[in-house]
Amino acid sequence: MATFWNAERLFETVATTDAAIAFCKERGLIADAPDCRYCRHPLTWSVKTDHADGFSWRCTHRGCRKRSRNCSIRHDSWFSHSKMSLKKILKLTYYWATRATTSAAIRETSVHEGEQTSSKTVVDWFTFCREVCLRVVEERCSKGIGGPGMTVEIDESKFGRRKYNRGRLVEGKWVLGGICRETKEIFLIEVPKRDSATLIPLIKEYVATGSTIISDCWKAYDCLSQENFTHLTVNHSLNFVDPTTGAHTQNIECQWWQIKRSLPSTHATSSTDGFGFRLAEYMWRRQNALVDHFDQILSDILLLYKPPKRF
Repeated sequence: MATFWNAERLFETVATTDAAIAFCKERGLIADAPDCRYCRHPLTWSVKTDHADGFSWRCTHRGCRKRSRNCSIRHDSWFSHSKMSLKKILKLTYYWATRATTSAAIRETSVHEGEQTSSKTVVDWFTFCREVCLRVVEERCSKGIGGPGMTVEIDESKFGRRKYNRGRLVEGKWVLGGICRETKEIFLIEVPKRDSATLIPLIKEYVATGSTIISDCWKAYDCLSQENFTHLTVNHSLNFVDPTTGAHTQNIECQWWQIKRSLPSTHATSSTDGFGFRLAEYMWRRQNALVDHFDQILSDILLLYKPPKRF
């Protein structure tokens, strides 16, 4: 059985700068023994006090035209362009993985790192984690859910309505979603409109050809049977389950409830709140429900931030 990370174990593992560097090398988050891109000889580990981590990579080959140049150990990695310690970044990543609140992440990292962490710093790193989620779920959904002999329920739902019609006016966002009954895979896509020209290309992209698709009677879906899908409908104004075919969309309807319950606010979305990232995070957590989220995000980070072998 896999061992799940907790705060105490992480803090012990990255207790010092040397330990944090060793951990990052082991996980492939920073380069280990890269080559010089000019002379192709191995770079040397060098103490460099003016670098954030106290070390750098240095070329010492006599014949290299860039001899003695120094390069940060963070080069092209998850830690690039940040002045925070490796320990602090790893801890912020851990707090995102464990769904800690912004205030909790500020409090814990400020106490253990000995300096105040700003709310902007936490929000930025949490957003970076969600960017990784977006890349991962896009890659996993690229093949499409469902397939021959499988059933996919699709529906749209609006996020951002005012609670009890009170408070400021919120335009809201429409999301197209689908779930495969057999595999439980899902997709969630923010859409600007609910017309056929918008929805049908997305369904063809995210639902595998040959699937049986079940939807409500929204007119935009009328041409699905002409797109290599078997299309069944249920008229929700009359029944929750079609009495003739047994078609229903109860699985995707249940997903909407779970998604809206998991988001921080379903009635205050705006164009700048990273709503698409939030949807990606939900899908990523659902796909990785049985594994350690901190361990998984460190692995998935390498899809976007894999350090090069030559500097």
